Amino acid sequence: MSIQLDFRTLSLTLMLFSIVFGLGMFAYAREHAKFSGIKTIGAGYFLIGGGCVLLGLRHFIHDFASVVISNLAIIMGVILIYRGLFRFLGISLRFERWLSPALLVLLAPVLYFYTFHAPDVSMRIQAFSATFAIASFIGACGLLQQPETRSRSVARMLIAMFLTVAAFFIFRVIWSFYDIPPDDFMNAGLLSSLAVLAGEFVVISSSFATIWMASDELQKELSEIARIDPLTGTYNRRAFDEACEIEFSRSLRSGSAFTIIMCDLDHFKKVNDQYGHHIGDQVLRHFADILKDRVRQHDVVARFGGEEFVLLLPNNNTEQGRLVAEQLRAKTAATQIALGRDINLAISASFGVAQYCIGDSEWSAVLHRADNALYEAKKQGRNRVVVSASADQSLEADPAPVK
Repeated sequence: MSIQLDFRTLSLTLMLFSIVFGLGMFAYAREHAKFSGIKTIGAGYFLIGGGCVLLGLRHFIHDFASVVISNLAIIMGVILIYRGLFRFLGISLRFERWLSPALLVLLAPVLYFYTFHAPDVSMRIQAFSATFAIASFIGACGLLQQPETRSRSVARMLIAMFLTVAAFFIFRVIWSFYDIPPDDFMNAGLLSSLAVLAGEFVVISSSFATIWMASDELQKELSEIARIDPLTGTYNRRAFDEACEIEFSRSLRSGSAFTIIMCDLDHFKKVNDQYGHHIGDQVLRHFADILKDRVRQHDVVARFGGEEFVLLLPNNNTEQGRLVAEQLRAKTAATQIALGRDINLAISASFGVAQYCIGDSEWSAVLHRADNALYEAKKQGRNRVVVSASADQSLEADPAPVK
C-alpha cells in the first residue's frame, strides 16, 4: 500500500512535529528554569501545529479559520520562535518589536480580502510567502547580533536556516507570478508541499539548536562549579594547578615572570575551637573576600586547603608580589568580624612570596619556595610577609611589625 504525500498529509506531519517538539520545549523549560525563551519557542511550535490543523481541515471548517486564522497562526509561530531565540541569547532588536506585529496586522486584511471579497489563491500564496520570508530575515538579522561569548557555530546554523527558508519563500513569490493560478490551495502544486517541509525544517532546526546551546551552557556551568570552592567562592586546587601550568608554559616561551603568594590565617584552629566551625567558615569567607578584592582581574585566587590560600600573579616580580602581600596582610589585620552585639573577632594572616626563576623545571618549584617562605613567616611570629626572591637566595622578612 503506497502513501501519497500530498499537502494534507504533509500538514499533518508538520502538526505532529510541532506538537511533539512544543511539548518537549515546555518540559525542558520546566526542568531548566534558568533559561529564558524556551517556553516562547515551544509556544511558537504549538501555534504552527495549530495552524497546520486548521489548514488540513480546509473544506471541513469555515474559510476564515482554515485560511485567515491558520496562516496568521503559522506566521505568529515563526515570530515566537525567533523571539524565543533572541531571549535565550540575550539579543535585543529594536525594529523587531514593531515590525513583527506589523506583519500580522498587514497580512490579516490581505488574506481576508482575497478569501471573501476577491478570491485569489495566488495572491494569498504571495502574501503569506512574502510575510514568511520577511519574518525569516528578521530572525537572521537578530542572530547576527548574537554575542561572541555564545556558540557561534550554532548561531551560524540558525542564520543559514532562516536565510534558506527566506530564499525559498521569495522564490515561491516570484514563481507564483508565472505559474498557472491554482483553483484550490490544497492542490497548489509542488511548491506548496515544499513550503510545509520548510516549516518542518524551521521547527526541527530551531529546537535542535536551542537544546544544543542550552547543553553548552550547562556544561560550562558544571565545569565552572568543578573549579570553584563552594565555601569561599575562590578557585579550588585543581583550577589553580591548571592556571599555573598555563602561566608556566607562557613564562618558558616569553621569559616573563610570575609570582606565587601563599597565605595562611593565624591561629585559625583556636577560632574553630572557641567559636565553632560556623564562625570559622565565616572567617574564611571574609578572608577570601579580602584576597579577591585586592588583586587584579586576571590574577588567580584559590583555596589551597583548610585555612590556607594561594595566589598566582602573572607578570609580577618579587617586589610587586611583596607589595601585594603586604597590602593583603595590612587589610586582614585591620579586619574586625562582628560575632554578636558586643563581640568583634580580630584576625591576621601570614604570607610567603616567591617568583618564577629561569631554570625552574616546573611551576611547583615556585610553589615550594612560597610554602617555605610562609613557614618562615609563621616561625618569625606570624602576621608578616616573608619573600623568597630566588631558588638560591635566602628568605627576606618584611619589616612590618607583628600585631
